[in-house]
Amino acid sequence: MQPFDFSGATAVVLGGATGLGRAMAEGLAAHGATVCVVSRSIDKAKATADVIAEENGGRCWPWIADAASEASINRLGDVLSERCGGRLNIAINSAGINTRNPIEKITLEEFESIQRTNITGAFLFSKAMLPLFEAAGWGRLINITSIFASRSFPGRTSYASSKGALLQLTRTLAIEWAGKNITVNAISPGPFVTEMTRPLLDNKEAYDKFCEHVPMRRFAEPHEVIPACLFLASPASSYVTGADILVDGGWTAT
Repeated sequence: MQPFDFSGATAVVLGGATGLGRAMAEGLAAHGATVCVVSRSIDKAKATADVIAEENGGRCWPWIADAASEASINRLGDVLSERCGGRLNIAINSAGINTRNPIEKITLEEFESIQRTNITGAFLFSKAMLPLFEAAGWGRLINITSIFASRSFPGRTSYASSKGALLQLTRTLAIEWAGKNITVNAISPGPFVTEMTRPLLDNKEAYDKFCEHVPMRRFAEPHEVIPACLFLASPASSYVTGADILVDGGWTAT
């Protein structure tokens, strides 16, 4: 009767200290979930978790992990098991990095570093979360992809390739886990106001030019991703798996 009441639910947000990850961690905690905020920087994770905990009765705690490291992600799984009684309900993968270069200027090291974080990291995270979902009896895995999973621009070879792969990982795991009471879905954001987009936001001419692709003619604010997150994390989405929710101001409708 109250699908967005997450009282008693446990959640983890990888990449949860800043940007959309932080917004989703705030949204889940505000609706009753106990949330682990994970970042490569323990200082950033702690700063964010402290604010969320103060606002939501202590239901947030920090941890440090590197999505590109198998040992680090496995350790995260062990810590979540210890802290959450072996059970986890909601896992959000919001970790990601991006560079912009034409292919002739992309080194193999640069390309592989983006794949390692954005898609290999997603694989490692998914694998580590599965036994915790199974122990809980239900689970929600949400991958933050991008409109660049299905659209692209020049200079986005590394990033768009990784996000397209992440969308296919989402769909494949949705099929594999369909009989386990675990759903796997994606949110594909369009342009949002985050630190990653700061260079564009600080250039009004470039910003206005970019917004020509967006029917709503603006970038979204981080809180505008929260409703999609709450829906996919909730019992209300129990028959939704393998889906990709576009939060893009109408970009992909054009």
